[in-house]
Amino acid sequence: MQHIDEQALSWLLKHHDPKHQNDARSQSAFRAWLSIDPQHQAAFLRWKLEWEAMDGISQEQLTNLRATSRQAAAGQGTWRQRVLNRCVDLWSANPALRFALGGAVCLLLGVAFLGSVGSYFL
Repeated sequence: MQHIDEQALSWLLKHHDPKHQNDARSQSAFRAWLSIDPQHQAAFLRWKLEWEAMDGISQEQLTNLRATSRQAAAGQGTWRQRVLNRCVDLWSANPALRFALGGAVCLLLGVAFLGSVGSYFL
């Protein structure tokens, strides 16, 4: 399933890349990939919903998240808080990076979750 999710994310990234949007070969390959396995379409739709959810984050929510994370970082100064602050800064500064950062976070969380769940089956 992890491999399918990675492929689905790759296709979603291509769909939002202007150089791939009007590429007939890419569109044909995408349709072929979707038709191979019903899990492909399900994975693609999950990523698409995540993308749309990220679009719904308001500037006020980003400002609140940044303020909260900076307050926590000021008290603790951990590397995790510094990374979170940097992520929030990138998220709000450049819309093109929002998707890349959000997708990477979702992918990392998914891999971590699947890795922890998968250890129970081994």
